[in-house]
Amino acid sequence: MIKPVVSDAVRGALGKKAHPIVRAALLVLATAVFYLFAMNARYAKIDDFSAYGTQELIRVAALAFTGIFAVSYAVQLHVGRKLSSDIHILLAIVTGAVLLAKISLLDYVSDDYDIFLSTWIYEYSNLGLKEGLGTFIGSDYSPPYLYLLLLISRIQNYPWQYLVKAVSVAFDVLLGYSVMKLCSLRVKGATGRLLIFHMTSILPTVVFNGAYWGQCDVIYTSLALLGLYLALTRRPVRSMILFGVALSFKFQTVFFLPVLLPLWLRRDIGLRHVLLIPAAYMGMMIPALWGGKSLHHVLTVYLQQAGNYNFITVNSPNLYQFLPLELGVDVLYNMFGAMAMVLGVAMMASVCYLLCARRDRLTQEATVLACLLMLAGVPFFLPKMHERYTFGADILAFVPVMYKPRRIAAALCLWFASYAAYTEGLPGQVVMNLKWAAMFQLAGVALTAWELWGVLHETHEPALEEVKA
Repeated sequence: MIKPVVSDAVRGALGKKAHPIVRAALLVLATAVFYLFAMNARYAKIDDFSAYGTQELIRVAALAFTGIFAVSYAVQLHVGRKLSSDIHILLAIVTGAVLLAKISLLDYVSDDYDIFLSTWIYEYSNLGLKEGLGTFIGSDYSPPYLYLLLLISRIQNYPWQYLVKAVSVAFDVLLGYSVMKLCSLRVKGATGRLLIFHMTSILPTVVFNGAYWGQCDVIYTSLALLGLYLALTRRPVRSMILFGVALSFKFQTVFFLPVLLPLWLRRDIGLRHVLLIPAAYMGMMIPALWGGKSLHHVLTVYLQQAGNYNFITVNSPNLYQFLPLELGVDVLYNMFGAMAMVLGVAMMASVCYLLCARRDRLTQEATVLACLLMLAGVPFFLPKMHERYTFGADILAFVPVMYKPRRIAAALCLWFASYAAYTEGLPGQVVMNLKWAAMFQLAGVALTAWELWGVLHETHEPALEEVKA
């Protein structure tokens, strides 16, 4: 009888921890294979630019997404460095499949891109770099995101929507990493962490927001979540810098900032560290100032944004879906806008009061729940909210589940509410009336509030190493 020597050797090698050289070889091989798939993916919009050389245009997209694959896979190889080779191969297959699925969505052109982003990038393409930094193209956007559009404009005669979406998909990697690190406060095994990494990347709102819609909410959310993790692990300087950078990209970062209160009460951060947020924000504005934008503009860009779109709600699954919207969202804003602002502030103040009153119970778990309650609850009461403004809540909802699996109910409510709201603003069948979506959002907020109340009023003493106030 002939022994299957080769099969036994391969089988044994797959079941063992991979040597660093083997992991490096896997990274190179998997990246090369993905590049071949990316080169043969369908890029329909490139047909409109075929006069400039189809293969060259495809190669730009393929290289961009291959770079994203390489970074994502390298991160996973590092996190799972103690896992066996067969798991590493499986990770490469899953990573490639998810990314190719997102590539298949690139050809959709949203109204936001068609009306605004494509026009801005075209105007940037006719300007020099410094002139572009100083111009007021897209002036209701914060400058750091406009920097990215300016860089994209340097590639002439190209379907820029691919690169706009590539930026968001690239930050999907950071988003998955940030959620994974937050969950690592509770989940210790590499297998569980990597599962969380991939589950984050395939959440419907993550896929819709970036690869399909071309929105950039993933940028500020990934930075803020990583900042929250660093604060909870007592690295306040880097944490506050990340919060400041996140704020420089999008104003919705303010929904994260109330978490500074429990972080301060726990002594994870000091008041001096909070000053790094405006410092980092201003640091991100230096290129715009160098290009010629005024200090007044970079300091008031969000005030200008706040004055736009005076609607009571913009497809958001919030309280105001129960109003008679047929009267007009602008008319309803004039009637109820002030009341809505008061309700939003009151909700935030109530949570802050509860946290101060129970400061001796502020564990990492309670801090995460408080942040989730702010992210999901405050937009439920505020006016002018879009469907995308609860993006941070959708993502952070993963983390409390790691402490108590029953919290999946709250996460499912929040995810379903966001998904339903997205279908209202995107092509295709609407899942349900947004009144029902608002009910799911309210249920998610209520369940999260109940869980926070329970953690803050537990009868047993919290872990001493977690509560330092």
